[in-house]
Amino acid sequence: MGLMARANKQQHRLHGHLGQLDDLGRLNAAMDQLASVHRQDLKTGSRNWAGELASVRRMMDNTLAAPAKDPVPGALLPLLEKDLAACDSLHNMVRDNMANQEQADMANAVFGLMLQRARDHVQETMRAVRKDGLGHETLALNDQWNEAQWLLGLASLFALVCAVLVGYVARLLTRSHERSELLARTGEELERRNKELQETMLSKEEKEVMLKEIHHRVKNNLQIVRSLIRFQTDKVSDPITLELFNECVNRVGAMALVHEQTYMSKDLANINVANYLNSLVRDLVSAYNIRLKLKMDVDIQVDTLGVDTLTPLGLLINEVVSNSFKHAFKGRDAGTIMLHLSGTEEGGLLLRVGDDGVGLPDHGTWHKPNSLGMDLIHTLSGQLNASMELLPGPGMVYEMRSTPDVEVRRRA
Repeated sequence: MGLMARANKQQHRLHGHLGQLDDLGRLNAAMDQLASVHRQDLKTGSRNWAGELASVRRMMDNTLAAPAKDPVPGALLPLLEKDLAACDSLHNMVRDNMANQEQADMANAVFGLMLQRARDHVQETMRAVRKDGLGHETLALNDQWNEAQWLLGLASLFALVCAVLVGYVARLLTRSHERSELLARTGEELERRNKELQETMLSKEEKEVMLKEIHHRVKNNLQIVRSLIRFQTDKVSDPITLELFNECVNRVGAMALVHEQTYMSKDLANINVANYLNSLVRDLVSAYNIRLKLKMDVDIQVDTLGVDTLTPLGLLINEVVSNSFKHAFKGRDAGTIMLHLSGTEEGGLLLRVGDDGVGLPDHGTWHKPNSLGMDLIHTLSGQLNASMELLPGPGMVYEMRSTPDVEVRRRA
């Protein structure tokens, strides 16, 4: 009789753990819906966040604090309350700082981390329920099954009066064992089919949205790196070290700009070159605080390029134009920056970029780099499968010709 009572309790606890998993699964889905409402509010200007957050908190109270259900680990509720409070604050911060794109992007990146941490807490609790709840109960049922087998062997020695009771216990435990195994197999099969269904349901549009989200997050991460480097420059007084920090900021900015143009583009494989290069030069003018009368000789005859080509091309132009701003116009109140780009990615690109400044005393030494910037120019032209020459004449004007090679930079 005692064995029968324990088996019934084990079954009751097993069903309780399954109910906990269902509740936690719905709570996890509510977290995903909360992230969706956050993005929708920022995109459309609506104010559905507060209502959705209140709904999630009510679900948390019903799921994690209801006395009628078996309790989940007690630490989950305060952790989720803390994370959601931080998410609420960050959501309001992003919405209030939409005019300041850099601060809004940083707050939005931290918001994603906090919401992901809340999801991780829920998923860790689900794993704990599976391991310490279902696993423990399954082992307990198996132990009871073994005990029942021993009792069955012993019960055969008793009188016919005990035979009915022993048979009943055996049938009960057999059904419990079969149900536990069936539940375990069903859970594994449901989890496998759920993953297959999720992979199958990803349409082309959803994959593009995911790729854009990845580029957006990479851009945000690079902006955070850029901001951290800028914060560090406040502690630097040496002019040479400060210049190195500023060059690093500009290079990170050039890479971040590619990812920004990528997620803003309708076609991820074809990024508008003119928009990217104009933004790049504008950022450099602002970074170096150019106060002379600057003429921009810009002629972009290439409509779009893929990210694999535009990234090294943008870094190369960043290095050349940065060198022009630092060295070409010393002692002058006016100057010209040249930026000409023509050709195609498959047939070969022709780039002329430079200035009409003071130039090099000896043009024959430019191909022997003695600085990181010049070394990068040679390295990046190699990545583009291109030859790099310094044109004669006033100033420093580089000419780059890439070799046609469809296989090297095939579009995605």
